[in-house]
Parts: sequence; structure tokens; C-alpha cells
Amino acid sequence: MTECVYFMGIGGIGMSALARWFQAEGTTVAGYDRTKSPLTSALEGEGMTIDYTGDPEALPPTLKEDLAHRRTDRWTVVWTPAIPADFPLLVALQEAGFTLHKRAAILGKISKGRPLLAVAGTHGKTTTSTLLAHLLTHAGCEVDAFLGGIALGASSNLIATPVKGGKRWMVAEADEFDRSFLHLHPHHAVITSVDPDHLDIYGSHDRMLDAFLAFASQVSTDGLLVHANILSAWQTGSPLSDIGHSVYGALQPGETPDQRGWDAGYSEVSDQEGSAGFTLHLPGCTPMRIHWNMPGENNAANATAAAFLAGRAGVSTDHIVTGLASFSGIARRFEIKHRTEHRVLVDDYAHHPTEIAGTIAAARLAFPGKKITGVFQPHLFSRTRDFLVEFAHALDALDECILLPIYPAREKPIPGVDAQRIGEKITGCEVKCPAENRFLDVLKELDPEILLFMGAGDLDRWIGPAWETLEQSHTPPQKNVP
Repeated sequence: MTECVYFMGIGGIGMSALARWFQAEGTTVAGYDRTKSPLTSALEGEGMTIDYTGDPEALPPTLKEDLAHRRTDRWTVVWTPAIPADFPLLVALQEAGFTLHKRAAILGKISKGRPLLAVAGTHGKTTTSTLLAHLLTHAGCEVDAFLGGIALGASSNLIATPVKGGKRWMVAEADEFDRSFLHLHPHHAVITSVDPDHLDIYGSHDRMLDAFLAFASQVSTDGLLVHANILSAWQTGSPLSDIGHSVYGALQPGETPDQRGWDAGYSEVSDQEGSAGFTLHLPGCTPMRIHWNMPGENNAANATAAAFLAGRAGVSTDHIVTGLASFSGIARRFEIKHRTEHRVLVDDYAHHPTEIAGTIAAARLAFPGKKITGVFQPHLFSRTRDFLVEFAHALDALDECILLPIYPAREKPIPGVDAQRIGEKITGCEVKCPAENRFLDVLKELDPEILLFMGAGDLDRWIGPAWETLEQSHTPPQKNVP
């Protein structure tokens, strides 16, 4: 194992999970990030040194010394493509001879020789992998889980259980961005969805599907590929004939998976009096009624995939039922941040049209008859350009929509692409496209009942100010005095 690791972009959700794992293994961990955040503050509290300047003079003393003398054997440098190629610190490390490792490559090395349970898909990865890790730990299994979100029960994006000497499973999200998942060779895997995304990387949906096929072909021949009835989307003659397949999906009430030619499924999704539920169908088991805290069909589907894979890993059906019931949720995945008698604020990471549609549907299920106001911050100029119509169609299901400026992440602006372009195509609800300095004023004018924050950028920074503004402006109804 490497002696020291330096993370360029340590505040990213995937990078920070990896940093936490190395820290837990006794490795010296330090890093750089552009801005301080609750996550980087948590990492500093755990003993990691983090710089926010990018100045080579601010490097840890041993790395600074190694940089000056061009010694590269002590520190491993991990970077994210979100760091510009001409960033001075990055250039200095490269010129000194350091090899820059992508996070996915390091994750692939860690997983080599381990029984890996990988979760892929253009959406649903984080919820499914976190549920899977929770079911394993709930059943007493040993596991290292690298998650793309903060598991509320663990308050971390890394779950690492104490080693007791049994089979130690590894759970990881298999990210399709930049073909990162091709570094992984799982024993069992789930593919939740293959909707078009990251077309800036792939160029076309067909080329993206080819990458998913390549990932699927890397599943162990004595393992299992679980998928949401999506292989029909791929061309025939694929290299998957040697890999076991299992299919899951949505069932009608009274229908069984066998009737569809599937192995598992879910049905009768409901949300009664704030307690969500669905019926889970697993191979060789009688249907199980699940009562838990995650509303919506999308979450029922994710739970079915997680339960299926957990069963393959040896988790009993009793532990699956009680494990799902005890699941606390995930930060920014239909997370209820504030609730009063007259208003609820929900924060969700939805940033793809399919995810947005699922989140709004879950809100309709959870809060029937309530006015639903969505605040959407588009993520990436290229994704906005590629899915203008699809975003508008998904957002049509709101009662009111507020569109904030695009969060660029790693991209530079594309001429003619902005949030207003989405707004022009929305026909099903009232739309506002305010400048950020007018956002709170517009929100106060709308006075929402159910407020959905949706986006993968920095939208969550507005949650506190938005709630404070709304509560300060709320006038309780007057009671009649006899």
C-alpha cells in the first residue's frame, strides 16, 4: 500500500470516499480543493490536511520536498478531470515526474482480488449501492462500500465494517462518466438504467451502450448481472452469453415475475400517512410487503435491485425486510430538510430528465393534493443542450417551476445554451427564470407548499436562506375569536 496519497479535488463525493478509505488504512492523506465545504471540513476533522489555494508552497512538507527533488516514490497523486489541465499545481506535479492517477483506476486496484458488488446505471447508482451496503451491514456482513452520496445512517460516503475474518465484500458505484467503470471487474453487478447521458463524452447513445456492454462483459463468469430489463436495448450478438442474467422490474398488482419471464420485481408502491411501502418479489420467496421511508417507484426499483444482489451475497429475506425498514436514507436523495405544518422542503440530486420525473412523481405520491414548486439548477451546459425538450417535459409535471442559472462544473459556457431555453419549452406550469440575486424574492412571491430542490450542482447552499426567507414571510392563519 502506498505511504502517502494526495488528492487533487478531494472534496468531490467519490474522491472523498476514497480518501477516507486510505485514511482508515493508516495512510497519510492530504489534498486540494477549490472551495471549503461541509464535506472538506469533515475530512479535516478526521485528520486530513486540505489546501484551498492550489499554491505548490502550501503542499505538505514531505510532498513539497519531494516535488523540489523530483522524488516520486513516496506520494501517490490522485486527480479528477474537473481540475483544469493547465492548473499550476497539476502542471508542477507532472513536470516533477509524478504520475497522475484517476480515482477510478485507484478504485480498480483496490478492488482487484476482492469480491466486488458493483452498481452501474445512468441513474439510481447511489441509492442502490447505499441500500446494498446497508443490507449487508445490517445482516452482519463485512463490507467496504464506496458511495456517491452521504448515507444518513453512517453520516459518511464510506462504510467500512470491522474485520472479523469472514468474506469481506466490496460495494462500489460503477460510474459511466469517462468510461470509469471499465476499471472494475465485479463478481456480481447491477445495471439500473441506460438512458442517454454524458453525450459530451460518448457522442451518441449507441456508443454509451457499447461502454455498458463492455462493463457487463467484465462481470465474473461465475457471478451474476442483474438489470432492469434493459438488455433488449442492446444489439444482438453481445459478448454476454457466458454471464448469468437476472431481470427485475415493475409488476402489476397480482402479477408475478415468472409471468413476465423475470426473476424479481416490485408492485403496489404506496405512501400512506407518510409511511412508504411496496411489495417485493424475490426468487423462491413469497411476496414481501416492505414498509420504509423512501417514497416513489424509482426507490422501489432501486430497493429491488439492492435486495436481489444482497440475497446473492447471502443476506436472508428476514434481514432484507428489516434492513429496508431501518434504512435512514441518503443526503440529497429525496431528503426532507425542513417540515412544518404548512410547508415541506425536499432536497434531491436529480439532474437528468428521468431522475427529475421520478422525483416529482415521488413528491405527488408523498404529498397528494399539495402544490408542488420545483427549483431546478441545470448541471452542465452540454447536458442542458442535449436534453432541452426532455427537461421541459419532466418539469411540466410541476405546479410551479423556478429555473436557476446552469451550474457549469467542468465546462465552459456554450453560446445560446442557458436555463431560459428550458423555460421556453415548458408548457405545463408557471415558470420563473430569475437571476440568482432575485431568487429569494421570487420564492417568497410563490409561497410554496412543497418545495423541491433538484440539481447536482451547488443548489443546496440555498436551502438555509430559502427556508429562512419563507418562514419569516409566513403569516399564520388568523383564528376567529368569538
